[in-house]
Amino acid sequence: MNTDNEFKHNKAYLMQYRKMHTKIERLKDKLERLNERYNLKGVSYSSQPSSTVTQTLDDIIAQKEYVEGKIRELTGDAIKISNEIQDKLLDLDNQLEAEILDLYFLESHSLNEIANDLCYSERQIERLYVKGIKHLFK
Repeated sequence: MNTDNEFKHNKAYLMQYRKMHTKIERLKDKLERLNERYNLKGVSYSSQPSSTVTQTLDDIIAQKEYVEGKIRELTGDAIKISNEIQDKLLDLDNQLEAEILDLYFLESHSLNEIANDLCYSERQIERLYVKGIKHLFK
């Protein structure tokens, strides 16, 4: 595998956690909206026809159960991926590279935020970020 493909492969591996975390957050937001609808269903019922398709309480409960199950499933997968990534980061020789990758991929900080937090230039953080990704599977 050439260097560019290796870099892309390593980065895609690391991005799995961020993508999964984003999905989990979206599902948690959806669950919150479903909980609000669930709580509102018990407040009042109207015999007046509605112009939109209404959801029954059973529909909402079914959706809630599905979303809760998906959150549990994705959370389990995310924990597994996070643990694998953390093990790989511990194997890196340069722990500053490891810290940058940890902050970026596992804690979802931007490279700019990392540069500010670690008191390095953004360009230096970018260099260490790229080196860390390249060194990850060596």
